[in-house]
Amino acid sequence: MTADPPAGQDRRLTRHADVRAVLADPRFLVPAAPAAQPVAVRPGTGMAWLRGAVSRFSNGAEHTRRRARAVGLLDALDPARLRREAYDRTRAELAGQARVEVMTRIARRVPVGVLATRLGVPEEWREEVVAAVTAMAAAYHLPLAADASPTGDAADAAVGVLGAALGVALGEGEAPEPGLLAAVAGVLIQACDATAGLVGNALAAVTRMPADPALRWPVEVLLAETLRWDPPVRLTRRVAAEDAMAGTVPVPAGAVLVLDLAAAKRDPEVFPDPHRFDPSRFDPARFRQGRGGGGGHLGFGDGLRPCPGERAALALAAGIVEAALGHRLADPEIPYEPSPNLRVPARLCLQDPERLQAPTNCRTRESAEGPR
Repeated sequence: MTADPPAGQDRRLTRHADVRAVLADPRFLVPAAPAAQPVAVRPGTGMAWLRGAVSRFSNGAEHTRRRARAVGLLDALDPARLRREAYDRTRAELAGQARVEVMTRIARRVPVGVLATRLGVPEEWREEVVAAVTAMAAAYHLPLAADASPTGDAADAAVGVLGAALGVALGEGEAPEPGLLAAVAGVLIQACDATAGLVGNALAAVTRMPADPALRWPVEVLLAETLRWDPPVRLTRRVAAEDAMAGTVPVPAGAVLVLDLAAAKRDPEVFPDPHRFDPSRFDPARFRQGRGGGGGHLGFGDGLRPCPGERAALALAAGIVEAALGHRLADPEIPYEPSPNLRVPARLCLQDPERLQAPTNCRTRESAEGPR
């Protein structure tokens, strides 16, 4: 679910039909990974190696091979188990608390932690790997120049942390095969910020709704409308490998297109009254869901390279949101993390209506304790 930030004068597409056409056209490629620094890049070490080894930044046969490895890992997971574990861990975080800051304590920690352990990370390494994946995700799309990313050293070290955790799972003294490390890292990074954004944006919308309507809709429907109305991934890019048409727009070879997913999801030609949060759009009784449908929310891409982690991400997000239903926003003013292409709340504090008289203050409590 992660996307690339826009570049300076790239051409932007906002119509739902044009965006879908580009995503389905093999003449449009993803931007390749940035060139590594002119130093030796050892397999299995650092962000420069990781960017060059994951499926996300590759095309053609190499992308097919790498994607198949990630799909194999994801297909072995049980979405029902992921959802149940995410629900249980979220309930444990919320239990007995008057107020909880979701983004710090739940939105990344729960989905990345659950997914990591299901992919082979030992339970005792869970929190360390969650911190490592968060650091890698923050640097994933940044340039590789030494002075371009203040998180570069931390992210490079984080790749080693994940490798060490997988090595423990494989057996003492063993190191994971680089292809396995890249596949696991790619899956976890893709699930980190984007899933946190989906969780945060869904809860920001749902907890503002009257309690009865919010509880009436299935969680899957609430998530689908969140992916349309307030998606965590706003933009992605494609490069024209040859002269082509992007829907009705001619595009010369080498041109870079910014696919404005957020705008496409509010295209009035596809979604009537597009600026209204309306879960009934995805009510199974009214709407036949399925990737590729003309009314699809594009939340996990479309066409030739849909996100392979859709089932896992939705299961994890559903477990968290379901566990938090009935809570309300403690502060309606929600700050967002600075990003050109992601929309992720920086803070989102929920309160338990049954414990509103408790003296706990969300902001001061989290500042004093930090995440658990």
